[in-house]
Amino acid sequence: MVMRAIRGSWSLAAVCLIALPGFGQEGFPLDGTWRGEWGRPGSQANHVVIVMKWNGETVTGRINPGPNSIDFQEARLEPSDWGVHIAAISPDGEPIRIEGTLTDIGSWNRRVTGTWRVGDAVYEFQITRE
Repeated sequence: MVMRAIRGSWSLAAVCLIALPGFGQEGFPLDGTWRGEWGRPGSQANHVVIVMKWNGETVTGRINPGPNSIDFQEARLEPSDWGVHIAAISPDGEPIRIEGTLTDIGSWNRRVTGTWRVGDAVYEFQITRE
């Protein structure tokens, strides 16, 4: 009887250990709060917070949540190359286009790196999911 209980405990522990890595990979790859910066190399960076949500059909989100936030006009993830594409309009009415690549996909702290365009100006961009 004791051996059966011990064997059952080991089986339960093994199942739990196998299932644990899956918890960090739940959800759509872009869901969550992301922090990072954009700017020109060698100049002061602009800090940014981006919140994204997958509703089962589309990616929605906002840049710098708060009283001066900017809602996405469009956002998508291209699974073939893990490309991230976000469009918004700045408070000054200029188009913002964020183009990047999602990396460290299996990690909780995945990253998007690429370019941040405001009008005709092009900047480097990087965010990490919290």
